[in-house]
Amino acid sequence: MTVRYFYAQFLRWRRPIGWLLLLYLLAGWIFYANQDAFIFRARVIHADKNVAIHAPHKEITIPIDQVDTLHLIRFIANKAPARGVVLYFHGNRENVEWYAPKADLFTREGYEVLMMDYPGYGKSRGERSEYKIYQWATWVYQLASKQFDSKEIIIYGKSLGTGIAAYLASKKDCRQLILETPYTNFPAVFSYYAPIYPYKTLLQYQFPTEQFLEQVEAPIQILHGTNDFVIPHQHSLRLAKRKKGITLLIIKGGAHNNLFNFQLTRTTLKKWLSH
Repeated sequence: MTVRYFYAQFLRWRRPIGWLLLLYLLAGWIFYANQDAFIFRARVIHADKNVAIHAPHKEITIPIDQVDTLHLIRFIANKAPARGVVLYFHGNRENVEWYAPKADLFTREGYEVLMMDYPGYGKSRGERSEYKIYQWATWVYQLASKQFDSKEIIIYGKSLGTGIAAYLASKKDCRQLILETPYTNFPAVFSYYAPIYPYKTLLQYQFPTEQFLEQVEAPIQILHGTNDFVIPHQHSLRLAKRKKGITLLIIKGGAHNNLFNFQLTRTTLKKWLSH
């Protein structure tokens, strides 16, 4: 093969390669510019509207400043006094109304549940940032600590909320940390879908769960399903190897949003809560 041959091949493929490169860059820019919409699938609730939650609860609204407002739900335990409190950090969909049924298992076991909405979700107002979400989670912990000792506080994260829960448990004392369908870090989640971009650079949100777990002193328990195609259960396997002593429950056939439908999940959670 001569230099002339390679030059001819270059001329032949130059245009389609150029178009592919342009398409790659355009798609990357669209993702970068709209990543909040891809990540946070929030639904807003008007401030003057009652939340559609039927379980016994109280709404708590905390004005942060003229722009930001933190809204959370306090689910009432079915036993008095409460055995403790579960700080529940939900996933990326909807708002607290969507996740309210999850509180039932905890309240039946005698725990209160504090479930906050992230900025832009439900009645919470303000622009989102990773730092702000961590800050708000810390305020929820401080609210709980006014009534409960750290040994009575359980930090629970679901999906998106697992990184937030792991952060909080790395900074604050708690009885235990429970993670449902967690991820190692956000760039790894997106690399699963399209491993062609430098997500550590593109993403404004990192949520490095694996790093936070190294600093958690409380017992850590993880549950994940084998049929989770949103966040594959391999993330949990990696997290369990990251630190000794992590309790891992893999639900065969479990998907991303149906783990509570399995008797094994409910039985195991009740066991964890009773310790």
